[in-house]
Amino acid sequence: MPDETSGRPDWSSNVSAFESELRDLQTALAIPGLAYVIVSDSGPIASGAFGKAQLPDSTPFTVSTPLRIASVTKSSAAVVAMQLVDEDRLDLDAPARQYAPGLSIPDDVTLRHLLSHTSEGTVGTDYVYSSSRYAMLGQVIEAVADTSLDAVIRARVLEPSAMQAYPSPDLGAHAALVSTVNDMGKYLTALEQGKLLKPRALEELASPSRTPSGTLLPVSLGWFAQTVQGRSVMWSFGQDDPEHSGALLVRLPEQRLSLFVLANSNVLSDPFRLLMGDVTKSPFAMSFLRLFAFSPAGAPLSRPARGDSAISSAVEAQEQRADYRYRDELIGWALIDLWTNDRVNVRRKMDLVRARYTDSAPDPVLHFASVRLDDPSVREAALLDGERLLEAHPQNRWLLLAQGYLLQQAGRNAESSQAFQRILDLPNQEPDFIRRLFTFWSWMALAQMTAPNDPAQARVYLQNIVQSGVTGEMLDDAKRMLDSLDQKRTP
Repeated sequence: MPDETSGRPDWSSNVSAFESELRDLQTALAIPGLAYVIVSDSGPIASGAFGKAQLPDSTPFTVSTPLRIASVTKSSAAVVAMQLVDEDRLDLDAPARQYAPGLSIPDDVTLRHLLSHTSEGTVGTDYVYSSSRYAMLGQVIEAVADTSLDAVIRARVLEPSAMQAYPSPDLGAHAALVSTVNDMGKYLTALEQGKLLKPRALEELASPSRTPSGTLLPVSLGWFAQTVQGRSVMWSFGQDDPEHSGALLVRLPEQRLSLFVLANSNVLSDPFRLLMGDVTKSPFAMSFLRLFAFSPAGAPLSRPARGDSAISSAVEAQEQRADYRYRDELIGWALIDLWTNDRVNVRRKMDLVRARYTDSAPDPVLHFASVRLDDPSVREAALLDGERLLEAHPQNRWLLLAQGYLLQQAGRNAESSQAFQRILDLPNQEPDFIRRLFTFWSWMALAQMTAPNDPAQARVYLQNIVQSGVTGEMLDDAKRMLDSLDQKRTP
């Protein structure tokens, strides 16, 4: 309902419900400090902050606390790229090496491929979230603008948005811009008011990209873009070091409403596998969507209590009263339970999702989460989902990894080995940290399955890990397994 004095919608009760849910999620995930802002095309509607800086510092976390916004930086780099496209200084379909010849990528990788995370695998076809490839956009922008990326973002994003420029020593097109909730609210307001992009360019950022065959991708250009229960959503997420920061940006193009959340812990994003391209798995995002996209101003749609033992009947009662489905919120809450090792509630929510929403397509995030449960009945359903998902996305390394582990848990070692070998054989992969992780995970799984019948081959896989330069727990695991094999070989 509108405010009688301004004629604008009165969102106060929706904001109150949102803050209550934010506090609940913050507590559930043990996030020390968190702040948010919600803006419309006329500016901020509400903002707030809860909690403290990281221990032992007890300074209050505020809307003016500067932190790296991690991969939400990609959204700003995309805005700059679209400005340069409008100025005819960049062509999205030109090879990236046309602008930056020193880039180590295939000749047929275009700027559009970098922006839509389709530069790996089969170029233009496979969505492979890649911060390393996206970072190359920075070299392109610097070459065209003939100045540093930091200077370009200051001149083209921060200054037009009236944002403060904080030192960002690690800034790339992919990550590490330092900002605050207050300043990000100014950024979102500037976007809504057309100060950064023309309407056509902003509309393109809100529209999912497609493969050459017409298949929708979960991204547009530098932003994620999807339809959630009939509503268009564009978004971005950030996941920094575990105890540094996490960030979430969600924009509703049709309503011209946006949310930005910043936390001093990456669990704002990490438990929800957002790099798979589905914002509905974030309870933070879905709380905002339910209360501001699916609820009218002044009449917020409530949610069942996350830990309610009678959650099934509570969800049924809620869905009978409103045209809104709680499926994805249930999955998001199950992911919180999984993160906090509450296996009973994970299973209760996952069983409810599978029983209640039988018309749903296989879910990549649910498939991936099933690995950690190691439950035979859950595993069988997940394996069937994995088969269907891999039919559509045969080179998706996250799907292959989860399916490989599920098959290994089921004792289907031959099929599992094939899945891990497919990961090792994937074409056109950037040799970055993520690629190395997938290689190490695959070698370790292959070593575990090979050891009983072919210990010599298992040693080869383990030696690959040791000689690769990997450190930490994975190196320790490989060495322990090698020692065990050596002890068995000793007469």
